[in-house]
Amino acid sequence: NGFSEATVKKNTELIGRHNADVLVLGFARRFATYKRANLLFYDLDRLARLLNDPDRPTLLLFAGKAHPDDRPGQDLIKMIHEISQRPEFLGKVVLVEDYDLVLARRLVAGVDVWINTPEYPLEASGTSGQKAGMNGVLNLSVLDGWWNEGYNGANGWAIAPHGTQFDHHFRHQQEASDLLDIIENEIMPSYFDRNSQGFSPSWVQLAKESMKSIIPNFNSQRMLSDYVHNYYVPAKKQSAIIGGNNQQNAIELRDWKAKIKKAWPKVKIQCVSEKPHIIQQGELFSIEVAAYLNGLSANDVIMECLFNKEDPEDGSKTECKTFQLTASESQSSEEHLFKLDVDPHLSGLNYMKIRMYPYHEYLCHRFETGCMVWLQK
Repeated sequence: NGFSEATVKKNTELIGRHNADVLVLGFARRFATYKRANLLFYDLDRLARLLNDPDRPTLLLFAGKAHPDDRPGQDLIKMIHEISQRPEFLGKVVLVEDYDLVLARRLVAGVDVWINTPEYPLEASGTSGQKAGMNGVLNLSVLDGWWNEGYNGANGWAIAPHGTQFDHHFRHQQEASDLLDIIENEIMPSYFDRNSQGFSPSWVQLAKESMKSIIPNFNSQRMLSDYVHNYYVPAKKQSAIIGGNNQQNAIELRDWKAKIKKAWPKVKIQCVSEKPHIIQQGELFSIEVAAYLNGLSANDVIMECLFNKEDPEDGSKTECKTFQLTASESQSSEEHLFKLDVDPHLSGLNYMKIRMYPYHEYLCHRFETGCMVWLQK
């Protein structure tokens, strides 16, 4: 809007070539700063070299709007517009105006690659990428939101996010470099690797795998089915249980929760068995925990032992296994003993934690009360 005819013609030069084979990279969404629309522009010289390769014509297509009160988001659009008017990017970076549902529908069906670069772990879902995948468009996204579940290594490309423990600027810089690496070394070679029939077999294979893996798993039918089976049906059954027995079950649960709330602040647990340092494979060892229940009974609580292994790559805990301890004889009217003979079946260094929380058969969820005590060994 407002440009001269010559400028419009220059901006749409690649788009207007209906017989030209142009790799179109699309980025269209709400322009919030955490979505990092500027990640592609961290290295402008390298980006200009890629987009101006005469043998591999490539176009960056942007569209989107910012909230009227989101000034930083509006500044992102302004920045992309200014970059798109630089001589080296004119006609290679195109910002399409008046983003709406009609334009979005055309974009998710018309581009070759759908780019999504949110700042980890802030992505909520990313449904535009799901819609693009249904149309055979390939996704290039940070492993966050739905793509962390949808990416299988053969249906698109993924940017591994750097953890929040790294400096903000360092994360953006590294992920921007990864983004351009994937475009230059994987996407462009695959797209332009044409056989004698004029198409890229590897690209077709990627598109087929994308549709095969995304369409059955990321759609409204699956969403509704998950809600029905995981939430609505269990909620209906739970409602019948609580409302049963002429509302007496609900009264019982209410009184039990009041008892838990009153007693829990003084509940304590203590390990009374020796901590094993070395266990042979297949060997059982015993855990004994004394619990001061402040008037509660052993039937009011569940005691569990959790085993984890540490991931050598990033130090995170993996392979969690949970075992329930059994109530034994009471030490006194207030103290109860819980025991477990266990083989964790996890080789190497193990981390053991013990927790106790209230339990009643009428609870909708075992952690519904929000009460828990931990003993870490």
